[in-house]
Amino acid sequence: MQRKLLTNGNAFKRTDNRWCGVVWYMDEYGERKRKSFSGTTKNEVNKKMTEYIAEFERRKDNSQESRLKLKDSMQNWLQVFKFPSVEQTTYDRCECVAEHQIYPLLGEKVVGDITAADIKKVLIIG
Repeated sequence: MQRKLLTNGNAFKRTDNRWCGVVWYMDEYGERKRKSFSGTTKNEVNKKMTEYIAEFERRKDNSQESRLKLKDSMQNWLQVFKFPSVEQTTYDRCECVAEHQIYPLLGEKVVGDITAADIKKVLIIG
């Protein structure tokens, strides 16, 4: 699973007159995490959050997962995340759908290059 931002940050004033900011994101394992920032002014906190978000996006774009082909990434996801959490028949169905409906259309595309139009094509044809 790829990391993704859940919020663009939220700055608020604490009771001690300092400013605090929070950015929520999803880590590689699908767990919800947060990154907190503090400062003396709202602008200072917003600047820290903006820099963090820019760095987060840069690291996400350069991640190894985004350079894999969809087929390789999806097979790994099925084996690591789906297989232990569902019954065998459900896993077999997911694997069959991926192999016969998704891989023929997008299997050789790099994960980072897949667009909304590509996904829409799978939904219409599949």
